[in-house]
Amino acid sequence: MRIGIFGGTFNPIHLGHLRAAEEVREALDLEKVLFVPSYIPPHKELASDVPGSVRLEIVRLATRSNPFFELSPFEVEQGGNSYSVRTIEHVRQRFEAVPWFILGQDAFNEILTWYQASRLFELAHFAVMSRPGAERPELADVLAEEAARFRPAPDGYVSSEGNRIVFVHVTPLDISSSKIRDLRRQGRSITYLIPKEVEEYIGRERIYE
Repeated sequence: MRIGIFGGTFNPIHLGHLRAAEEVREALDLEKVLFVPSYIPPHKELASDVPGSVRLEIVRLATRSNPFFELSPFEVEQGGNSYSVRTIEHVRQRFEAVPWFILGQDAFNEILTWYQASRLFELAHFAVMSRPGAERPELADVLAEEAARFRPAPDGYVSSEGNRIVFVHVTPLDISSSKIRDLRRQGRSITYLIPKEVEEYIGRERIYE
Protein backbone atom coordinates (compact mmCIF):
# COMPACT_ATOMS: atom_id res chain seq x y z
CA MET A 1 0.00 0.00 0.00
CA ARG A 2 1.27 3.46 -0.90
CA ILE A 3 0.81 5.41 2.33
CA GLY A 4 2.01 8.81 3.53
CA ILE A 5 2.68 10.03 7.08
CA PHE A 6 2.08 13.71 7.75
CA GLY A 7 2.93 14.67 11.31
CA GLY A 8 2.88 17.93 13.24
CA THR A 9 1.36 19.70 16.18
CA PHE A 10 -1.58 20.83 14.00
CA ASN A 11 -2.26 23.60 16.48
CA PRO A 12 -4.51 24.15 14.61
CA ILE A 13 -4.45 22.39 11.26
CA HIS A 14 -5.19 24.82 8.41
CA LEU A 15 -5.82 24.90 4.67
CA GLY A 16 -2.09 25.14 3.95
CA HIS A 17 -1.55 21.75 5.61
CA LEU A 18 -4.49 20.19 3.82
CA ARG A 19 -3.67 21.51 0.37
CA ALA A 20 -0.01 20.48 0.68
CA ALA A 21 -1.01 16.96 1.74
CA GLU A 22 -3.42 16.71 -1.19
CA GLU A 23 -0.76 17.82 -3.67
CA VAL A 24 1.80 15.34 -2.28
CA ARG A 25 -0.82 12.58 -2.36
CA GLU A 26 -1.55 13.30 -5.99
CA ALA A 27 2.10 13.68 -7.02
CA LEU A 28 3.10 10.35 -5.43
CA ASP A 29 -0.15 8.51 -6.14
CA LEU A 30 -0.66 7.73 -2.46
CA GLU A 31 -3.64 5.64 -1.44
CA LYS A 32 -3.82 7.20 2.02
CA VAL A 33 -2.28 10.05 3.98
CA LEU A 34 -2.17 9.57 7.75
CA PHE A 35 -2.32 12.80 9.75
CA VAL A 36 -0.48 12.21 13.03
CA PRO A 37 -0.80 14.98 15.65
CA SER A 38 2.17 14.91 18.02
CA TYR A 39 1.74 14.65 21.77
CA ILE A 40 4.91 16.45 22.90
CA PRO A 41 6.98 17.66 19.93
CA PRO A 42 10.72 17.27 20.68
CA HIS A 43 11.81 20.22 18.50
CA LYS A 44 9.31 22.94 19.38
CA GLU A 45 7.22 24.22 22.25
CA LEU A 46 3.53 23.39 22.09
CA ALA A 47 1.99 26.87 22.00
CA SER A 48 -1.21 27.60 23.93
CA ASP A 49 -0.98 24.23 25.73
CA VAL A 50 -3.84 22.73 23.72
CA PRO A 51 -4.39 19.08 24.79
CA GLY A 52 -3.76 16.25 22.36
CA SER A 53 -7.40 15.20 22.54
CA VAL A 54 -8.49 18.62 21.29
CA ARG A 55 -5.99 18.64 18.44
CA LEU A 56 -7.12 15.14 17.47
CA GLU A 57 -10.69 16.40 17.18
CA ILE A 58 -9.54 19.41 15.15
CA VAL A 59 -7.72 17.15 12.69
CA ARG A 60 -10.62 14.67 12.58
CA LEU A 61 -13.02 17.44 11.59
CA ALA A 62 -10.60 18.82 9.00
CA THR A 63 -9.90 15.50 7.25
CA ARG A 64 -13.16 13.57 7.47
CA SER A 65 -14.52 14.72 4.09
CA ASN A 66 -11.47 13.44 2.15
CA PRO A 67 -11.54 9.66 1.59
CA PHE A 68 -7.76 9.62 1.13
CA PHE A 69 -7.06 11.26 4.50
CA GLU A 70 -7.08 9.46 7.84
CA LEU A 71 -6.45 10.62 11.41
CA SER A 72 -3.96 8.59 13.46
CA PRO A 73 -4.07 9.01 17.27
CA PHE A 74 -0.87 6.98 17.66
CA GLU A 75 1.44 9.67 19.08
CA VAL A 76 -1.21 11.18 21.36
CA GLU A 77 -2.14 7.74 22.69
CA GLN A 78 1.53 6.85 23.24
CA GLY A 79 2.14 10.00 25.29
CA GLY A 80 5.58 11.40 26.09
CA ASN A 81 7.91 12.79 23.44
CA SER A 82 6.69 12.09 19.92
CA TYR A 83 9.54 10.58 17.91
CA SER A 84 8.95 10.04 14.21
CA VAL A 85 11.00 6.83 14.12
CA ARG A 86 8.48 5.16 16.43
CA THR A 87 5.55 6.36 14.35
CA ILE A 88 7.14 5.06 11.15
CA GLU A 89 7.79 1.68 12.77
CA HIS A 90 4.13 1.54 13.85
CA VAL A 91 2.87 2.41 10.35
CA ARG A 92 5.18 -0.14 8.72
CA GLN A 93 3.82 -2.84 11.00
CA ARG A 94 0.19 -1.82 10.60
CA PHE A 95 0.19 -1.55 6.81
CA GLU A 96 3.08 -3.92 5.98
CA ALA A 97 4.54 -1.30 3.65
CA VAL A 98 7.34 1.23 3.45
CA PRO A 99 5.60 4.57 4.08
CA TRP A 100 6.33 7.99 2.67
CA PHE A 101 7.29 10.43 5.40
CA ILE A 102 6.04 13.91 4.43
CA LEU A 103 7.77 17.01 5.76
CA GLY A 104 8.74 20.54 4.73
CA GLN A 105 12.12 21.51 3.28
CA ASP A 106 12.90 23.53 6.41
CA ALA A 107 12.39 20.49 8.64
CA PHE A 108 14.32 18.22 6.27
CA ASN A 109 17.29 20.58 6.40
CA GLU A 110 17.54 19.85 10.16
CA ILE A 111 16.79 16.13 9.97
CA LEU A 112 20.11 15.06 11.50
CA THR A 113 19.06 16.67 14.80
CA TRP A 114 16.09 14.26 15.04
CA TYR A 115 15.98 11.22 17.29
CA GLN A 116 17.66 8.21 15.61
CA ALA A 117 17.90 10.17 12.37
CA SER A 118 19.93 7.56 10.49
CA ARG A 119 17.23 4.92 11.06
CA LEU A 120 14.60 7.15 9.48
CA PHE A 121 16.21 6.67 6.08
CA GLU A 122 16.22 2.89 6.54
CA LEU A 123 12.52 2.79 7.41
CA ALA A 124 10.80 5.22 5.03
CA HIS A 125 10.77 7.13 1.80
CA PHE A 126 10.86 10.91 2.18
CA ALA A 127 8.57 13.40 0.43
CA VAL A 128 10.10 16.85 0.97
CA MET A 129 7.70 19.72 0.34
CA SER A 130 8.83 23.12 -0.85
CA ARG A 131 8.51 25.88 1.72
CA PRO A 132 8.70 29.67 1.11
CA GLY A 133 12.11 30.93 2.16
CA ALA A 134 13.58 27.45 2.71
CA GLU A 135 16.69 26.72 0.65
CA ARG A 136 17.30 23.31 -0.91
CA PRO A 137 20.97 22.59 -0.17
CA GLU A 138 23.06 19.80 -1.63
CA LEU A 139 22.16 16.48 -0.03
CA ALA A 140 25.62 16.10 1.51
CA ASP A 141 25.18 19.46 3.26
CA VAL A 142 22.00 18.16 4.90
CA LEU A 143 22.82 14.52 5.59
CA ALA A 144 26.63 14.61 5.97
CA GLU A 145 27.95 11.01 5.81
CA GLU A 146 24.39 9.66 5.53
CA ALA A 147 24.29 11.09 1.99
CA ALA A 148 26.72 8.39 0.83
CA ARG A 149 23.94 5.80 0.80
CA PHE A 150 21.98 7.79 -1.82
CA ARG A 151 22.49 8.27 -5.55
CA PRO A 152 20.74 10.82 -7.78
CA ALA A 153 17.39 9.88 -9.34
CA PRO A 154 15.17 11.81 -11.79
CA ASP A 155 12.97 13.27 -9.02
CA GLY A 156 15.44 13.28 -6.13
CA TYR A 157 17.57 10.46 -4.73
CA VAL A 158 17.39 6.73 -4.11
CA SER A 159 19.31 4.75 -1.49
CA SER A 160 21.12 1.45 -1.85
CA GLU A 161 18.15 -0.12 -0.01
CA GLY A 162 15.70 1.35 -2.53
CA ASN A 163 14.32 4.09 -0.28
CA ARG A 164 13.69 7.38 -2.02
CA ILE A 165 13.91 11.10 -1.30
CA VAL A 166 11.57 13.05 -3.57
CA PHE A 167 11.13 16.82 -3.68
CA VAL A 168 7.56 17.99 -4.29
CA HIS A 169 6.66 21.58 -5.14
CA VAL A 170 3.45 22.56 -3.36
CA THR A 171 1.32 25.69 -3.61
CA PRO A 172 2.86 28.28 -1.24
CA LEU A 173 -0.16 29.29 0.83
CA ASP A 174 0.94 31.92 3.36
CA ILE A 175 -1.00 30.51 6.32
CA SER A 176 0.43 29.53 9.68
CA SER A 177 -0.96 28.06 12.88
CA SER A 178 0.70 30.83 14.89
CA LYS A 179 -1.07 33.48 12.79
CA ILE A 180 -4.41 31.78 13.41
CA ARG A 181 -3.76 31.68 17.16
CA ASP A 182 -2.81 35.37 17.12
CA LEU A 183 -5.98 36.32 15.25
CA ARG A 184 -8.07 34.40 17.77
CA ARG A 185 -6.40 36.18 20.69
CA GLN A 186 -7.14 39.50 19.00
CA GLY A 187 -10.78 38.54 18.44
CA ARG A 188 -10.37 38.71 14.67
CA SER A 189 -11.75 36.46 11.92
CA ILE A 190 -10.04 33.21 10.92
CA THR A 191 -12.58 32.45 8.18
CA TYR A 192 -11.05 30.99 4.96
CA LEU A 193 -7.82 30.02 6.77
CA ILE A 194 -9.17 26.77 8.22
CA PRO A 195 -12.05 24.43 7.29
CA LYS A 196 -15.46 25.66 8.34
CA GLU A 197 -16.03 22.69 10.67
CA VAL A 198 -12.78 23.47 12.48
CA GLU A 199 -13.63 27.16 12.76
CA GLU A 200 -17.00 26.30 14.31
CA TYR A 201 -15.42 23.86 16.78
CA ILE A 202 -12.72 26.34 17.82
CA GLY A 203 -15.35 29.03 18.34
CA ARG A 204 -17.71 26.75 20.23
CA GLU A 205 -14.96 25.49 22.58
CA ARG A 206 -13.36 28.95 22.90
CA ILE A 207 -9.92 27.63 21.91
CA TYR A 208 -6.99 30.08 21.55
CA GLU A 209 -8.93 32.99 23.02
